Amino acid sequence: MCTAAAACLLLVLTACGRPELAAPQDAQPLDEPPAPPVAVDSGRIPGLLSDRGLWTSPYSSEPKATDDGFVGLVADEEGGDLRFLGVDSRGHTRWSTARNPSCTGFTTTRDNRGEELVVLLDSDAAPERGLLAATVTAAAYDPSTGHKVWGPTEVPGTWVGPGLVFAQVSHTVMSEETGPRVALAADTGAVAADEQDGDAVLHEYQGTLLVHRDGGLRAIDTFSGEQLWRGSELPVPASLAEETGETTLTYGHRPASDSARLLTLRWERGGAAVYTVHDIREGRPLAELSSRAEPVTVGDGSGGAVVAGVSAATDAPVLLGRKGPSQDRLWSVEARSGERPVRIVAGLAYTTTGDGNRVLSMADGRTLEEGAWEIPVAGPEHGPVLVEAVDRNGDGAYVAVDRPETEHG
Repeated sequence: MCTAAAACLLLVLTACGRPELAAPQDAQPLDEPPAPPVAVDSGRIPGLLSDRGLWTSPYSSEPKATDDGFVGLVADEEGGDLRFLGVDSRGHTRWSTARNPSCTGFTTTRDNRGEELVVLLDSDAAPERGLLAATVTAAAYDPSTGHKVWGPTEVPGTWVGPGLVFAQVSHTVMSEETGPRVALAADTGAVAADEQDGDAVLHEYQGTLLVHRDGGLRAIDTFSGEQLWRGSELPVPASLAEETGETTLTYGHRPASDSARLLTLRWERGGAAVYTVHDIREGRPLAELSSRAEPVTVGDGSGGAVVAGVSAATDAPVLLGRKGPSQDRLWSVEARSGERPVRIVAGLAYTTTGDGNRVLSMADGRTLEEGAWEIPVAGPEHGPVLVEAVDRNGDGAYVAVDRPETEHG
């Protein structure tokens, strides 16, 4: 899901009297206690979660889970700047930093040591003075402490993903096309690829970048700049082995989540087509999916991912998944008609068919529960889960509930 709070249009020329964009600093440290929980409707959440609220989050829109808690946005009722808040697993607000509400957004990533980062955008837009953004910057923070790790790095516009990919977004009545995209290195914030230099930026995940460069697909380690693998080195899928003619290899489909360690590629030969599933870092093929349905992928910040599609071998709907990169193979289970993954929360995979949802173990794909409840919003692998609720004023709220520790995650 796109987490940009607002897309932004960029001016080529700087307007006179434009306010200066201040360099980002460490977030303001806080120690604010959690708000009391509002009532949770047990019929709206999975039975494997507790229906007793622990605390109510301060967020105005859907937050993201981090290793130790949550990060999200708060909109002041009086207007003005938006605030990003870091909240720990006990509901204490640990830091706050303001951003221009006209062009901001956020996503999470990890550096080359595996340390988690939250990347925030800022701009010099001043809509009250008729000024669109001339400059947009990205900066990375430690989500636990609010300490700035890198930045600011100037980017062409808002966050578009997958991963640390940014672009100008037109969002006109007739089009939502983006301008040239850039990808940043998770470790330093340096520009790792720029489409104005000839690359096609396709998919970034925690320091690994897929681009179309010099006529083919290439995976690049943005920490070192080294090439990890090339599309021309991959074996032709077994289901196309009997076909003749030129082989075409392209990027498959972007994930439904911010990014994912698993990606899909599309192969075409002799009028036939097939999708393959790959680990973005290693490149080796892990599964083949029929072109009869477009794959849908979701991932999390720990390397877990789930892909929905149609098996190339059986022509039946399947869900493929992996808890993390330490698992060599994907698990595979039968999917319902039209079923697609929605998100991974607290180490469990949630899917929907439109008229019902289910939750699966990320370890092996076993179904843990099915029902018409709503899918949780976010949660670290160990700790509370945020679910949607309604406060006494009828406003939406995100309430923390316990997820009993089980061996199914």
